[in-house]
Amino acid sequence: MKVVRLRIPELGIELDQLHTGSAVVTCIPDMANVAWPAREIFAQLSHEDLAAAAGRSPPGTVDPSSGTIALSFNCYVIRTPGYVALIDGGIGDGKDRPHRPAWHRRATGFLATLAAIGVSPERVDIVINTHLHADHVGWNTRRDGETWRPTFPQARYVVAEAELAHWVKLHAASPDGNTLHGAFADSILPIIRSVGFEAVAPDALIAAGLKLRPAPGHTPGMVAVTLTTGEGDVLFMSDAIHHPLQLGDLDVACNFCADPAQARTTRQVLLGAAAADRSVLAPYHFPAPVFGRLAQEAAGFRFEPL
Repeated sequence: MKVVRLRIPELGIELDQLHTGSAVVTCIPDMANVAWPAREIFAQLSHEDLAAAAGRSPPGTVDPSSGTIALSFNCYVIRTPGYVALIDGGIGDGKDRPHRPAWHRRATGFLATLAAIGVSPERVDIVINTHLHADHVGWNTRRDGETWRPTFPQARYVVAEAELAHWVKLHAASPDGNTLHGAFADSILPIIRSVGFEAVAPDALIAAGLKLRPAPGHTPGMVAVTLTTGEGDVLFMSDAIHHPLQLGDLDVACNFCADPAQARTTRQVLLGAAAADRSVLAPYHFPAPVFGRLAQEAAGFRFEPL
C-alpha cells in the first residue's frame, strides 16, 4: 500500500490518495480542517483534558488555548476495475441548515474535484450512507430548479435497513418537523421517492471486496465499511470515532451519540480489530493525513499515518 499526495493545481487543492492492490481510494473532504469548539462535540473535556490530549494527538489537531479541535468531513471515492463507490455524502451544496451556519446554503467545488480525479456523477455505481446524519448525506442529492434529484443517477444508494427504518419512523411522527436538520426532506426523502434506497443487513456484502460492518451507538443502525484488497483491508470508520484524541482515551464520548455506552463498545471493538490485523483506517472526521494504521499505546492507541 502507498499514499500519494495528489495535487490539483487548477482547483488549488491537494488530496490524500491510497493505492492498494487494484483499488485507488481518494479522500475528498467536503469541508476540511475546521477549528471546532471542543466542548460542542466532547462536552466532558476540561481545559486540562485538552492540554493532555494535545500531547498525544497529531500536531495541530488540538488547540487548548482556543479550546478547539481540528475536524474534517471526508468523503471517500473507491475506484476498482469493477466499480466506483462513494462512502458517505458529506454536507452538500445549497442545503438549508440555519441551525448549522457553516453548513447553510454552501457552494463548493466538490463535483469539480470529483471530475478532476476522473469521476463524473454518472460513473458512480454505489453510494453507501454509513448513517443518515446531515453531514453524511448532503451529496445524495443536488438541486434541479425547485426539485432535489439524485446527484449520482446510476448509483445504488445503500444504507442499513435499521438505520433507514429509524429515521423514517421519526419523520413520520413529525413530518413537518426538522428531521436531521432538514436533511431528511432534501437528501433522504428524494432518494426514497426516486431511485430508492437499497436497505440491507448491517453486515451485507455490497460488491466484490466491499462489506459493511455493524457499528451501532452513534445512531441505531450505523455501519462501518471494509474494503478488502490484495494488500490488506481498509476500514472506513464513519462516526465510530470523531477525533484522534479519542484514541488515547476510549471513554471520551461524542455529544451526538444516541447511545454513548454502545458507541464506546463499538469504537473499542473496531479499533482493537484494526490494530490486530493492521487494517488501514480511513476516518470520516480526521484532518489530513487521513490514511494510517494503529499501534497499541497504554490503554489506547496511536495513529500512525502511512
